[in-house]
Amino acid sequence: MEHLVAMDDSPLARESLVYALEVFTDARVTIVHVAYPELDMLSTDIEEVYGADPAELDGVGDETARNVFETIRDVVDDRSVAVTYLLGEADRRLVEYVQEGSFDHVVMGTHGRDGLSRLLIGSVAEAVVRRTDVPTTLVK
Repeated sequence: MEHLVAMDDSPLARESLVYALEVFTDARVTIVHVAYPELDMLSTDIEEVYGADPAELDGVGDETARNVFETIRDVVDDRSVAVTYLLGEADRRLVEYVQEGSFDHVVMGTHGRDGLSRLLIGSVAEAVVRRTDVPTTLVK
């Protein structure tokens, strides 16, 4: 069996990874992180719409990716896993990746980070549950 674990830098994503590694000890685990590179294109209107200073958003994707990969390294220890890094809108890219892959199961948190990221990305967990036929475990 092959399990996909969706990762961002939220505590629930970390718990999802811990859960998957503890429960599926003999299965193949693929960890997927989706980054949103178009954030820079939104920066001109971001202050008006969300009240965020565009200067504070520079490098936010890089920092998030570093946090995600540090978490993976810390949690995985010596277990062999596959890690995939995708670019785009998290809900759309993750659904596509699940549909195109041969995954038997998805594990993910019920929601990701709060604030601006959540407004931009939407409910990724809901998209995966509604738009794929792959059994999904949501960790809360």
